[in-house]
Amino acid sequence: MYQRLFTLALFILGNYAQVVAQDYTVSSKIQRINNTKYNGFSIKVDGSFSKVADQTYTYLKAKSKLRRKRNYYSVAELKMDKVQLDSTIIYLKIEEKASQTLVWLGVKTTGLKQERINTIEKGLQEELIHIARSFYVHEQELKILEAETAAQVISKAHQSLIGEKSKLATSLEEKEARKIELEELLETNRLNIEVLKQKLIDNKFAQDSVYLDLQKVNKVIEVQKQKLKEID
Repeated sequence: MYQRLFTLALFILGNYAQVVAQDYTVSSKIQRINNTKYNGFSIKVDGSFSKVADQTYTYLKAKSKLRRKRNYYSVAELKMDKVQLDSTIIYLKIEEKASQTLVWLGVKTTGLKQERINTIEKGLQEELIHIARSFYVHEQELKILEAETAAQVISKAHQSLIGEKSKLATSLEEKEARKIELEELLETNRLNIEVLKQKLIDNKFAQDSVYLDLQKVNKVIEVQKQKLKEID
């Protein structure tokens, strides 16, 4: 268990230790929507297609009426800073480009004055930067959440180890005390054995001594019996 936690900690540190500056370069790009070419702008986002597409959809859904078409999105009533779009429809395309994802926003400029076109195009460029930034912020928040979750798991494991240490220390104290008790009992038992051995020696000596005394008494009895027989 603790080896897995150690590996998890190394993974978190390895993945999140470095902070890389993000590139918010916006480029002009023409895209074809239903066989019609539209002027627009694109930005490359460092992320997988599915993640960038999901976050872009979430971001725009909160500030526009977003509808998915065959291979693009129509974005109506998009609320942009300092730009009022009215009924102007914005088009969104998301494409996978190697390890990056290309997000493109375009608009039909036919019939619009150049000043209006410039204002909308500036707004689209800023919006692309907001989209890219929202993705990076979202990804960073996920990393923070993952790191915090890992920290909670590791913290619980740390507290568990502290509790385990306390139990182990208590158990060790009990075993040490029991060891001393058993050593004292063993010493007492050893002394008792020595005493018993000495008593056995003393008993043997006493037996031999008493036996000799018994032999002497028996001889006296025999002598007395013999004397009794000799009396007329």
